[in-house]
Amino acid sequence: MKIYFHANNKATLRSLQECGVKNVLVSHKYSYANIDSFSDCFENIFVVAGTNDDPNKYHEFLKENKEKYTYAAQYHIPDNMSRTIDFWNKEVSQHLNTLPVLQEDFTKHLSQLNLPAESHICVGKMKGRFDTEDSIRKLPTNNKYHGLGKGKYITKDTFDSIDTSLWISAAMSKKCEVWGDNSGIPLSLIHISEPTRPERISYAVLWLEKK
Repeated sequence: MKIYFHANNKATLRSLQECGVKNVLVSHKYSYANIDSFSDCFENIFVVAGTNDDPNKYHEFLKENKEKYTYAAQYHIPDNMSRTIDFWNKEVSQHLNTLPVLQEDFTKHLSQLNLPAESHICVGKMKGRFDTEDSIRKLPTNNKYHGLGKGKYITKDTFDSIDTSLWISAAMSKKCEVWGDNSGIPLSLIHISEPTRPERISYAVLWLEKK
């Protein structure tokens, strides 16, 4: 499984590079003015639209920087399959080559996209933990899936890649662990301090090596 480390500031990107991390996930809101400074520093760069991002500005950024990122998720509306599909169709017509993001009911959403086998697809947000896990289990196995914010599924075979945004969110909310002691996941950890926070806490708990 490939891990994309979530990084949206210069200090974190620099630290990840020094640690030898190869894959990063960045939001358009950060990368639109900075992608030139780090596009050659990592093997794979995954771009996503930020919260309340402007879809037109996001699309324009993708058009102008196709050579500087590896993957880009489509512009999507959390918990809104219909509007997300509308944006997907628009991006297909613009030849943006974005990855579709499944919302609400993953299998129903996927069935409306008419994608060929071995497509690369992002799994987004769905309400309800058990419904989410059930919908993930029902996804066809002939595609490649990236779990957006699905870091806790690191031990699942469903996903070909995940990102660490969930881990950082858990650390920033001052939870002690992302997984319980019985998770069975051997980890090597690094804590990256955020210098702009007044408490200067280490918020990013990053997985570097699975033994």
